[in-house]
Parts: sequence; C-alpha cells; structure tokens
Amino acid sequence: MTIDRRQLLTAATAFAALPGCARAMPPGTVRLRVAGDRLHLPATINGVAVEALLDSAAEKSIVDAALAHRLGLRGGEAVTARGTGAATAAATLATGATLAVAGLTLQPGTVGVIDLGDVARRLGSPVPLIVGRELFDAAAIALDIGRGALAILPSGSRHPGRRLPLTTRRGIETFPVTIEGIDAQAEFDLGNGGTILIGAAFAERHGLLVRRATTTIDGGGIGGATRQTSFTLRGLKLAGHRFTDVPAAIDASPTAADANIGVRLLRRFAIVADFPARSLWLDDTGERE
Repeated sequence: MTIDRRQLLTAATAFAALPGCARAMPPGTVRLRVAGDRLHLPATINGVAVEALLDSAAEKSIVDAALAHRLGLRGGEAVTARGTGAATAAATLATGATLAVAGLTLQPGTVGVIDLGDVARRLGSPVPLIVGRELFDAAAIALDIGRGALAILPSGSRHPGRRLPLTTRRGIETFPVTIEGIDAQAEFDLGNGGTILIGAAFAERHGLLVRRATTTIDGGGIGGATRQTSFTLRGLKLAGHRFTDVPAAIDASPTAADANIGVRLLRRFAIVADFPARSLWLDDTGERE
C-alpha cells in the first residue's frame, strides 16, 4: 500500500478547519457518482481504469469474472460467497491484483472473482469491480454522500460529530444503534442501497413483527434477487438522532446481523470511517432520507 502523504496532510487540514455541514471537501477529493443510493467511484485494477461500486461490507474486493479473465488474474481456490441475495454464489480467489483508489495503492492478498452480471442487470449499469474493506482498512475514509465526495484522512485524527465504536462480526464492521428501545449492532454497509435490514432472529426475539402490518418487496444482492418482508420501525436511534416511521425489511439469511444500515439512512451524515482506529464518526448534515 502506498499513500500520497501531501494529499493526506492537505485533507486533514481542510477537514479540521471547517465545521460539519459547512465543510468543503479538500483538494484531491475523489468525486463519487451517486446513483440513487449506490456509490460508484473511479478506480484502476492492474492499470485498467474502471468505475467501481463501493461496498464497506464486502470482506474482499470483488472482480467481475469477465474482467478477471481479461486481466489474467489467476486463482483456483473455490469458495462460496454470501450476500443479501436469495442464495450463495460461486466464487474463486485470485491473486496478483493491484487496486488504485483515491490516491491509495492497494495490493490485497486475494480478491474474489464472481460473475457480477446479475448484479449489473439489477443496478442498470456495469459492475466490473466492487471495492471492499481493503480501502477502509488502509486509512480513514471521509464521505459526504450529499456532495458526492470521498477523501482520505490520516488515521487517528480528530473528527467532528458523534464517535461510534466499531466491532467486527463475520468480517464486517458493526456499530451500536437502538431499535425501538432495544440496543443492537448494525452492519456499516455502504453497499446497501435499499432499506434498512433487520435480522430475522433479532426481529423474532423482540417481537418486531407482532401485530404489525407487513408487505413484501424486492431485494437481494450477490446471490440473486429475493423477496423480503417489509414493515415499518416505530423508532431507531443512531448517533444521537432519533428517526421515526423507518421503512425496514427482514434479512432471512442465517448469518444476518441484528441490523444492516446502508446509504439510504447514512447519507444524512458526513461520515468518517476509521477502521484502523476502530471508529465511525457521524456528523449530522441535516439531509433527510
């Protein structure tokens, strides 16, 4: 991994000098393409420029099988990938990938290789690459979704807003929330462009669907489309802010966390995700979902 130190220092100074909602993103900022509640950013893999999907809950970056073949990425170990789709997906682990994102050069030991054609069809645009947690493990990442901007900050620096401690669960970072008065851990998932997901076990344990109107909606991710039970949360508290009448859906996968919160709610905040310092900073910008 290499980092442009001048860019880091410039970014740190710019962020420290300006208050939350009036913040100007620093020089060297990467512009995001925000398509609905999906975040896309420029990247290169082995020198080939692509537009990547950003997914903080992807344990490994994922390369579409066609692009991996074009790049000559080799692997062989077959694995099973599970996302929020209806089923698992076949994948292989490939070596020899070098990613360049936002001024960082990342050399993950392995990347996942999956046919992302179904994901691309459902999103309506090509998905050659999904940039996962390797980016977030490398440095503190500042995101202003409303302005469509991402920047790199020095790990461990001070940031405005409310600090939430991060806890790793099954390779995904989670943070504390309160769901209808119940303490819970929610996955930090910038790849979730849909509604908040509530784990089926958590919902059953706390009776969240008892005497409550439900319907079904389309959902899914890697693993294919699925139908999910949809309902309304009466209240959710995040980073000191209380949200009411929050649309939610049940994640029926056996490994589901208490909750999974994505862009639809997180876009209200200016975000600093500092995985090395085990911290997530959320600063209210006033933008409602």
